[in-house]
Amino acid sequence: MSKLNQLHVLSFFVVGKHEDNGIQELGGLVNLHGSLEIKKLENIDDVKEAKSAKIMDKKHIDELCLEWSSGDDLVSSTQKEKDILDNLQPTNGLKELKIRGYKGTIFPDWLGKCSYQNMTSVSLVSCKNCCMLPSLGQLPSLKSLYIKGLDQLRSIGEEFYKNEGDHHSSHIALFPSLETLVFDSMPCWEEWHVPESETFPQLRNLEITNCPMLKEEMRNQVFFRIVSSLSDVSKVRELHIREHGNLFGPADTMNLDGDSLTIRGRESVRESALKAMMSMNHLSCLQKMDISGCSSHVSFPGNCFPKSLQKLKLCKCSKLEFPQLQQHKYDLVELQIEESCDSLTSLSLDVFPNLKNLQIYKCRNLESVSMSEAPHAALQRLIIWGCEKLVSFAGEGLTAPNLTHLSVTYCKKLEALPRDMKSLLPTLHSLQIYGCLNICRLAEGGLPPNLKSLGVGGYDCDNIKSYPEVGSLPHHSSLTTLTIWCFDNLETLECNELLRLTSLQQLHISFCHKLENMEGEKLPPSLLLLKIEGCCLLGEHCKNKHKLIWPKISHIRTIQVDSKQIV
Repeated sequence: MSKLNQLHVLSFFVVGKHEDNGIQELGGLVNLHGSLEIKKLENIDDVKEAKSAKIMDKKHIDELCLEWSSGDDLVSSTQKEKDILDNLQPTNGLKELKIRGYKGTIFPDWLGKCSYQNMTSVSLVSCKNCCMLPSLGQLPSLKSLYIKGLDQLRSIGEEFYKNEGDHHSSHIALFPSLETLVFDSMPCWEEWHVPESETFPQLRNLEITNCPMLKEEMRNQVFFRIVSSLSDVSKVRELHIREHGNLFGPADTMNLDGDSLTIRGRESVRESALKAMMSMNHLSCLQKMDISGCSSHVSFPGNCFPKSLQKLKLCKCSKLEFPQLQQHKYDLVELQIEESCDSLTSLSLDVFPNLKNLQIYKCRNLESVSMSEAPHAALQRLIIWGCEKLVSFAGEGLTAPNLTHLSVTYCKKLEALPRDMKSLLPTLHSLQIYGCLNICRLAEGGLPPNLKSLGVGGYDCDNIKSYPEVGSLPHHSSLTTLTIWCFDNLETLECNELLRLTSLQQLHISFCHKLENMEGEKLPPSLLLLKIEGCCLLGEHCKNKHKLIWPKISHIRTIQVDSKQIV
């Protein structure tokens, strides 16, 4: 093979132990172009053989993979292993380098030489004896660095960023072009030190996986430092700080994709990243923020939201301080608070004049959602769930002419619904009132004129044994769907009252365990679907076509009991 001196392409070469197929056979192939993978380097017996391969002379190779087979990592001389790799030094024009299974304890100096101006990708995998990373921080074009399975590595320090002999100015950034940095399966790695000087300014992807010994304070410090030094952080439009759902164990990741920054990982990493973002005044362009699982005490900069913020979602951030907003108005369009902001007792809608979608879940100390008497023209969707201390709901007066969906669930201290919904909520299409123990009846003044869907229930009102009560539903209603859910003591369904709903098409009855009777003529003739679930008494009557029940429902096209259709 050594005589094929005009050969341009050799995808891979397997080193044999015989001189006819030893690595020296590569010596004469000076015209190789593109990618070259050299396997079974453990078959090299002598350093001279590696030198005779003349890898440095192959000026047209831009991708090189050097691989030792996996297996016994014990070697007779780690110095010999280093010398072999030292003599496999590639040409300065190399763009991508992969080293797999190297059995030495340290890497040769050529790996970090600044002369590799074109090097964009380095991958070091299963170098199980290595206890120190090479100096790669001075490579000017390096964009991707992947390090996996360095079992003996315990610490990353100054040696990772520059050689001791480097005399470059301290203001020059380290890893100036690096965009992707991955550490995987480093079982002994405990410490990671990042210099005070500018480091990783272009980093867009950081992932740490299966590194169980890396100290929390180290991990947090690095995330804080990296996020703070990102050159593109001022351009971030979307910020996501979330838990990681990795089935194979926790992975701490940072991803800057265009104008969206996402940080996932264990709680301490999320909190460190959140503190980093909150401590900076570079959020002037931020439009969307999604933060979950950060329980540390932290506040928005200046006790204010970024002026540009349009969408905010907070989940399980109990100690996050919600800004005191009375003096400001914000452009938020969507706001979701879930198990967060324990200090929040009152929320005024007046400071969010453009808010279209408001969702509040299990906000443990929220007592009131307030607004002035002036109409809130933007609000379209309002959901409040599980706020056990909520007692006041916009002073029971909610003037929202464009509100289409209103849902209030499990707010046990709430005593009244918005009053005069008929005139104040003219476009309301969907209304759900579930599990509000002190609200046993709909508000006076009637239902909104364009209501299409109504859901009621989850009550523990002992005196409600028949439903609907006389006069509680309007005549000729626009209502097409009615859901009756979890009336603990309901025994009788009043068909004649339901006949007032002349447009009703769907009737859903769920988990009313005592319900077994139907009074009156029949259910509305407009009904197309009757769905019964978890109502054992009424369900059996329907399935058995009970003589007192069946005539009232037999005209309905589709009848389902516990998801099974009755013919």
